[in-house]
Amino acid sequence: MVLGGIISILIAIWIFRTAREAKTGNTFYWVLASVVIFLVVQTMMIYFNAMIIEIFDTDISDAYDNAGIYDNDAAGLQSGPGGTLIGIIFEFLPFVTSFFVIAVLRLLLMLRQAFGFMALFSGIKETFIAIGDSFKTSDLEATAVNTTEEIEETTKEKE
Repeated sequence: MVLGGIISILIAIWIFRTAREAKTGNTFYWVLASVVIFLVVQTMMIYFNAMIIEIFDTDISDAYDNAGIYDNDAAGLQSGPGGTLIGIIFEFLPFVTSFFVIAVLRLLLMLRQAFGFMALFSGIKETFIAIGDSFKTSDLEATAVNTTEEIEETTKEKE
């Protein structure tokens, strides 16, 4: 769930920047709607994954249900050599699906552009660059800090 939280925050920043640059208005509502849609689609995909696992599970009797948790792990969709790969796919499928749904809605509803694969991801690079730049201090801030330190040193020398 931590990964989902990080992805939803990055999507919120991406939607916020897109709404501000496109001057769509109601920026807060776009961000709120994207986070809610992300969580709803993610939850639906988690239930969908569980449904797929239950469909392909080899549950054939009532005795199997009552056997215990460790006995149930011996069979089913996630057993065998491909089980690890299926588990990884099921782990990332809710995040990837939610991201694509948000990207499509952003493109079609917010930006009102024609559907294009590369247009789905426009602005992501700029968002990460802006996030990285937000951690840098500007030369003016660095100069202000140095000036404050010089004033404090001068004051201490006079005392």
